[in-house]
Amino acid sequence: MAECAKKLYNMTDKVGRPAPLLSDKVYQIILDNKDKINAKIDYSRDFNYDFFGFKTLEKSYLLRVNSQVAERPQQMLMRVSIGIHEDDLDAAFATYDGMSN
Repeated sequence: MAECAKKLYNMTDKVGRPAPLLSDKVYQIILDNKDKINAKIDYSRDFNYDFFGFKTLEKSYLLRVNSQVAERPQQMLMRVSIGIHEDDLDAAFATYDGMSN
């Protein structure tokens, strides 16, 4: 998750100006808690989506870097959960579990 967050945070626009896809606060929370976050993410839940569901996520919700999808569905759900709850990781993890199940 931290590696994905780094890619999203260090994004630049076409002329090389910084254009991060994560806020400073969310990025810092992910870096500060990367071990807890990585331990909580259950990538096997990615397989709970059918083809149509996955393609919808890929087309509309998964963030891209250089026109390529940069995150997996579980990373997107954790990113959103942290964005909602910020420093309250227990609440973020509960939201992540609710959304990913």
